[in-house]
Amino acid sequence: MIGVASFTDPRETALSSEREEAIKEKHEKLVKELSKEFEVLDINARLGKYSKDVFGINSVDEAIKAGRIAKSEGLSGVILGLWHWTESNLVTYFIREAEVPILLYTDGDPNWAGATCVTSVGASLWETSVNEYAKRHCRVIDDIELVKSWIRASEAVKVLSEGSLLLFGGTYTLGMEHLMDDLPGLKSFVGDFIMLDQYTIIKEGESVNEEQVNEFYEWLIKNTNVKFDGKMLTPEVLRKQIRLYLGAKKILESRKENIIGVSIKCQPELSEVYGVTACTIPALFPFDQDAFGKKPVIPTTCEGDIKGTITSALLYYLSGKPPLFGDIKYIDDDIVIIANCGASSLYYAKLSEDPYENLRSVTIQGQCQGKSGGAFTYRTPPGEFTVARLIRRDGKYYLLYFFAEGVEISEEIENKLKWGKQWPHTAIRNPLDKQEFINVMGANHLSLIPGDYTQELEFVAKIWGIEGVNLNDLLDVKKFLGS
Repeated sequence: MIGVASFTDPRETALSSEREEAIKEKHEKLVKELSKEFEVLDINARLGKYSKDVFGINSVDEAIKAGRIAKSEGLSGVILGLWHWTESNLVTYFIREAEVPILLYTDGDPNWAGATCVTSVGASLWETSVNEYAKRHCRVIDDIELVKSWIRASEAVKVLSEGSLLLFGGTYTLGMEHLMDDLPGLKSFVGDFIMLDQYTIIKEGESVNEEQVNEFYEWLIKNTNVKFDGKMLTPEVLRKQIRLYLGAKKILESRKENIIGVSIKCQPELSEVYGVTACTIPALFPFDQDAFGKKPVIPTTCEGDIKGTITSALLYYLSGKPPLFGDIKYIDDDIVIIANCGASSLYYAKLSEDPYENLRSVTIQGQCQGKSGGAFTYRTPPGEFTVARLIRRDGKYYLLYFFAEGVEISEEIENKLKWGKQWPHTAIRNPLDKQEFINVMGANHLSLIPGDYTQELEFVAKIWGIEGVNLNDLLDVKKFLGS
């Protein structure tokens, strides 16, 4: 839930019924517009301002009460309507109590001094820096769509801050040290981390009754193209993979914590020691359907990639779309190919809102690594995507992101694929040249979602207090590479 609070001039000699009516009208219009998409708390209404001559917040006491309302309601953020003039210290009192992200907004109406107020208040917040939210406030003039982007960003940040990541097998895989992290430090982004051994999945999976496994097996056979090869993928192997999925699902459903993302460390404990890859988990967790009907989408990554899991969860809560996760497999000056080692969200098989249309475009066939297992094969159709990655360099976090056009994987590209041809592949336009792209990457994994959410990610970086690097902006890239 987001809050809206409008301020006004506290000077008695400046009282103007015309001004207060204008502020009230602008405030109501903003609340009405935002309420079409978001849950909105009208803080001025809570203060009883609609029945008073002065509609805007105009005293220290009211500013403090407004801030306490915002904090007590657990708001994701508050939009402060600064339509004319207020004394900046009133907003300082508010933000000291509220302790939430804030956006200073005015509509640019030349009849009133909104621009004066926003710049005065913004400068004062920088000067006082009473808390991190004051220092990192945002400002918008006359752009409701930009305000909505900020709301999506602040609401996603709020969800992550209150949720937990579930890491099956912990971190990290195959000696990739960038998958490790400072977990206490990461709690500035995410509520908590839960680490369970992979054996918990095996144990729970083995307890699933045979009837459920058979039902799931028949569902996959009916709705996807399954190619048994008598070696890597057999009916027995597929059933083991189904049990891994159902075991993980049982654990997820039994947890009391708010799980906002999952990572499965498959290699080598499951793929080699247990003897089967866990590809059903990254394929079906971030998908809204399984054999038993509709289910929640859970952002899911592989290899104990903590920053990748945070990125995927962030993208999901910004967009509501299942996030794709995978390796940077190929780069040239034109395209980047992302391919995960056996499975990614099945939504990307067709990008359809009909889950069964997506499933019909999936082939399950033998893996190219591990002792056994089926990979979920598809080629993502062209689209428009936002690509992102939280990284850390020299102890400092950065949020890399860019908007990219999806590219059809042509027969020419397909013929060049050899290793991991069974994996799901997604091709996008390279926003840079190949040298710049490979130099700027702080990981071999990327996450993406359909649509353009680059503005939201810029706001997220600001709310988090980290540097955002937009790969569509060469100045951003050169600054990052030169720092």
